[in-house]
Amino acid sequence: MKIKLSTLSNKNKKVILLFIICISIAVFVLINISTKLKQIRTEGWSEHPQPYNNYAYFDKKIKTDFLTPKDSSQLEKYQYLFRYFAQGAYNYKSNKNALISYPGAISTRGRKINALEGFARFFALAASWLNSGHDNSITFNNETYNLKETLKEGILAGTDKNSLEYWGDIKDYDQRIVEAVDIALGLWLSQDYIWNDLTVKQKNQINSWLEQAVQKQTVDNNWNLFPVFIAKSLEALGYKNKHNLEHVNSIYTTYKKKHYLGSGWFEDPPKGIDYYNAWSIHYTLFWLDQIDPNFDHEFIKTSHSQFLSFYKYFFSENGFPIMGRSICYRMAAPAPIISGAILLPDEISPGFAMNALDATWNYFIENNALEYGTVTQGFFKNNLSVLDPYTGTGSCLWSLRSLIVAFYADKYIPLWNSKKENLPIQESDFNVKNDVIGWNIIGNKKNQTISLKINKNANNKMYELNKYNFVNQLKEFILEKPSRPDNTKALYYRSEYSTDNNLFLNSRNKKNY
Repeated sequence: MKIKLSTLSNKNKKVILLFIICISIAVFVLINISTKLKQIRTEGWSEHPQPYNNYAYFDKKIKTDFLTPKDSSQLEKYQYLFRYFAQGAYNYKSNKNALISYPGAISTRGRKINALEGFARFFALAASWLNSGHDNSITFNNETYNLKETLKEGILAGTDKNSLEYWGDIKDYDQRIVEAVDIALGLWLSQDYIWNDLTVKQKNQINSWLEQAVQKQTVDNNWNLFPVFIAKSLEALGYKNKHNLEHVNSIYTTYKKKHYLGSGWFEDPPKGIDYYNAWSIHYTLFWLDQIDPNFDHEFIKTSHSQFLSFYKYFFSENGFPIMGRSICYRMAAPAPIISGAILLPDEISPGFAMNALDATWNYFIENNALEYGTVTQGFFKNNLSVLDPYTGTGSCLWSLRSLIVAFYADKYIPLWNSKKENLPIQESDFNVKNDVIGWNIIGNKKNQTISLKINKNANNKMYELNKYNFVNQLKEFILEKPSRPDNTKALYYRSEYSTDNNLFLNSRNKKNY
């Protein structure tokens, strides 16, 4: 039965009107919420690249190839390792080769930036591989991966504004600034294979993209070195820009004055002192010295020496005492020891560098830190509890930095053919203090344990990791962006970190990482 509006009481009319207004407001609010959620939603959140076919076989094979003792040289196992990463890159590359989209959890910066990271961080390794005279063509599954042509096509597509795979314009505080460093390094390393084969127009295009990063604002930490490195790389490749060089020289001078603490160590805001000294700061300084030995050679060499006089005690066959952010870069930790063997041959022998490199990679590969043709997003296996919001599917390939230096070193030191020399923990107990940074490194030869004590944290409790849990998952479901626990206290404020690595292991089952 229909009810005429005229027959309703004034009271009922008001109720109906109020109901209509409430529904309208609710719809308006929901539309606005939906619009805002779309704005904060991480780009590419709903995309989920899958592991390539038969990946489990190759994950198992690299463990066998790398860890099984062989009569052949040490080089062979690292050749297997490069081919493992090359196979992953080949299987996840885009149509025009400018992006490599690995499976895994994406960062707050979105999937395309993660795919740029995948390309850039592998490119630097492939360039070092080529620089050391290794094969350009790699065959697996009856398919041939032509490194030179594939990488060349990728760089040209990534720097072409008209390409669907264009990496994008570089802005202030942009992750692209970080990735431009590996692109620049890769071009310098592979200049005889890629750069010198480009036309002037193609070189100009690449220079235009890279040069964007030089004058942009950066985070006030190790990022300060990135525009410096990019400008110096371009100069070495024939694109000298006086204005840019004056600008980066000023940045570099200010950075040293503000952040260098002494004895080879730098403060790295916002957290302070951590392994970024190894896998970013001294790593970048080393490459600056290789590109231009007249840039700041004495400081780079002296600070490298002072840094390694303490840092060399950190390594064992059971890893090293990990702390700080970017845990998944862990295999890059021995990079400055290898570069030290090049810069400081009287202080770091090839055999010592080889032992530090091999002990690190053996330890992590044995404990399942490689999967799907790439590096896992965690300490051993994938673990979102220790994954920073800025860390995505390609990010953990910064772990390759120790390999990048190792392949490069082949021209300068007999790294692969050297007889391993004992690490300090294999020789004796030790207790070494660094007063500048307030750290003590303590080794126990009997149980092969190394402990790092941070003096300013002496009275702090042994904070445990906050776990990635249902609340994080619910936030991600609603907001469609990464939500990971803040573990600053566990990773920076404990009084001690050890190669026992109890911080990262499942307390009920030590083998379940």
